[in-house]
This record gives sequence, structure tokens and C-alpha cells, in this order.
Amino acid sequence: MEKFTSSHNYDNIPISPTALAKAQFAKSYIEMKYSLKKKKEEEKIIEWKELNNHMDSLGLSTTEKKLMKNEILHKEAQELRENRRGMSIFDFEPESIIGRGAYGEVHIVRHKKTGEVFALKKMIKSDMIIKNQVHNIKSERNILALADNPWVVELKYSFQDENHLYLVMEYLPGGDLMNIFIKKDRLPENEARFYMAECVMAIESVHSLNYIHRDLKPDNILIDKNGHVKLADFGLCKCADLSIGNPFDNLTKLEEEHIEKQAKKHERSRKLLFSTVGTPDYIAPEIFSRGGYDESVDWWSLGVIFFEMIIGYPPFYSNDPKITCQKILNWKRTFKIPEEPQISPEAQDLILKLVTDRNSRLGLNGANEIKSHSFFTGIDWNNLRNQPSVWVPDIESDVDPKHFDTFEEQESFYPPIPFTKQKSKRKDSNFIGFTFKRKS
Repeated sequence: MEKFTSSHNYDNIPISPTALAKAQFAKSYIEMKYSLKKKKEEEKIIEWKELNNHMDSLGLSTTEKKLMKNEILHKEAQELRENRRGMSIFDFEPESIIGRGAYGEVHIVRHKKTGEVFALKKMIKSDMIIKNQVHNIKSERNILALADNPWVVELKYSFQDENHLYLVMEYLPGGDLMNIFIKKDRLPENEARFYMAECVMAIESVHSLNYIHRDLKPDNILIDKNGHVKLADFGLCKCADLSIGNPFDNLTKLEEEHIEKQAKKHERSRKLLFSTVGTPDYIAPEIFSRGGYDESVDWWSLGVIFFEMIIGYPPFYSNDPKITCQKILNWKRTFKIPEEPQISPEAQDLILKLVTDRNSRLGLNGANEIKSHSFFTGIDWNNLRNQPSVWVPDIESDVDPKHFDTFEEQESFYPPIPFTKQKSKRKDSNFIGFTFKRKS
């Protein structure tokens, strides 16, 4: 049989952005899946080795060892069956709504079987597709599934039905950093030092996973029940809505959100100005440019957050988001640290070394550059989460929403017909591989 040969050269065939994005997602998904699998297998080998050593130290007989191993294997098989069981929205009971945005809502929910409390992000598939957010939600799901550290909100489950995507995460009842800003107006430097140090650790943990947050702002820095920091909202980066070629061509969405927030009544004007998703106040200037950017954009954002912590307002704020973007792009002319309120020389130096050109920005060569700054003198970086927080939220119950804004229900939490009982349909190709269940 004659061997088939092709005269076509496929090397120069252009690849569409959509195809490239899907290929990149598939690559990262496969790498993440098997790196986690390898890690679990290595942990399992160590656990069995420790168990054998422990049984030897107890002087157990061969029969006793076998019985103990069989019992463990039985429990592992039960756990595996449970992990393979599909999740659905009907596994959860809604408590309250603590977030509402352009793509969906965040609910406090209770698992019907276990009684555990979670935060459930419910997103409308069609909106995610129309607004080109498919890649972003996949990125968020991926990093939350990959992250296994105390500085990132823990993803418990992700699943989907015909019309919605769901991310089920640990519930952090302390609210967010913006909530603290609103209550305190500006923070004393000792309190700011605590939050800044924890944010440095959190950002470093994200960078270690080869991710850039790109949307760091006080609203995305959550507070747990003990008052410690965790990062949230990965992948839903608002700068993706802006034109790279011209940062002012595509700001319609920011303007729409600005009008929407102006129409809402809030207790404090600061909340009115800064809490809505989409504000460009914290975005680094190079994100708007053609030259590309790296993880140092997160350190710029942290510098802007630090400025707001101790000065009382963000440095580039304007009623018009376009003007804010112009101020950021022209930061060398518009950025100034005011004479009042007075801040320490160390705090001022840290701000100036974060809110600066990328090539001279502190953190360009890693987080240790920031940790070594004199503002952080005395910080025990290895034991931050073991130390008392500067503020511990008062919580009345495990579903207490007092540190968040709450919203009235606009539509039923459950779909009208259980998706699991509908006739099987072809899987949505946009969200293949979205399902996740963290092993206990």
C-alpha cells in the first residue's frame, strides 16, 4: 500500500484566538490534573509507609495489620465513591445573597447532607459566553482547584447545569478589606502593616502557581473568621474588557457600572465610589499598553491599596472611570503623596517603590524584595497566620452575613425543573472539564 503523503504545509496556517485559547486551556487543565494526581500518589505512598512503621512499633501481628489495612482501604473506597457522585444545586439550601454582579450572584448556602456552610457563586452561562468571559471563569476555576494554601479561598466543588455554572467555596464571614476601609476611613500603620504583610504572602502564593491576579482590589481581599486575609475572584479580570490598543475605546462597561452604582443608595460615599466591580483604580498602567505585562502588575495594585489604607482614598480616583485611566497612564504627572495625613518615611518609601515604573518596581525580582523593606521590620513571615489578627470579626452564627452587603432574591435559587431529571443533552463544549470536587 502506498504511503500517504501531503504536499500541504500546515506550519503557516493562522490559528484563531478562540482555538488558541481552547488549546491553552486544555494544556493547563491536563497539566493541573496530572500534577495534582501525582502529588496525591506521592502523599499516599508516604502515608502507607508511616502506617507500616506505626504498626511495627505497636508490635501488631500480620493478621492485625491486614485487618487494619483492609479497614482503611474500605474507607478509601467509600470516599472515592462519594467523590465520584455528581453534585447539583439541589444539594444546597440557600441562606442569603451577599454579592451580585454582571455575571451572577454569590449566596451563602448550607449543604443539606453535611450541614457545612459555603459561599456559592452562581453564574449565567449565556452571559459568560456573550461577554467573552469563558476563558476568565475557566482561569478562576483552575487556580482555585490548583491552589492548596491558606492564602487563597478554598474551592470545594465546581459543577454546572444547563443554564448555570457554580463555584462552591469556603465561606469567609469577615467580609472584605473594603468593608474595613469603610468602617475605619484610614488605618493606623501598625494595622496596615499586618494586612500588607498578609497580602504580600497571598500574592506570592498566586505567583508561585504561575498566575497573575490582575484584578487586585480591596473587594477581592477577603477576611476569614479569625481576621486573616485570603484572596478571591481569580480570572474575572476587568482589564480584559478594555482595549489593549486604546484604553479609552472600550470603557463602555466601566461607564455602565459607574452609572448603576450612582443610582444605588449606600451608607457611605466611599462605598458608592469604590466598591463596584470594574473600577480601574488599582490597574497598573502597563496593562493598558501594547507592550505586555508580567506579575509585577499585582505589586503596583498592592501599592495603590496601601496608599488607600493609610491615606484614606485611592490616588487616581475620579467620578469618570475614563479620567481614572488617564491619570494612571500619566501617573508620573498625576501621582502624588499628600502632606496630610502624615505617614512614616518607611511607608512613603514603600508606596513610591511599588507605584512606579515596572523596571524599577519593588517585587520585580520576587516577593522577598518587598519582605525585606524596612516598613516590614519585625514581621515574622513564617508565622503570620498563627499570630492574632489586628481585627477579629464578630460573628453571631456560621451563616452570619453582617460583614457583607445583602441583596433581595430576584429569581428562584433552584431551576424550575431539576436538571438531573431532564433528558440528557449534549455537553456544552465551552465548559468541558469545569466539574471539580476537592477530596477531603
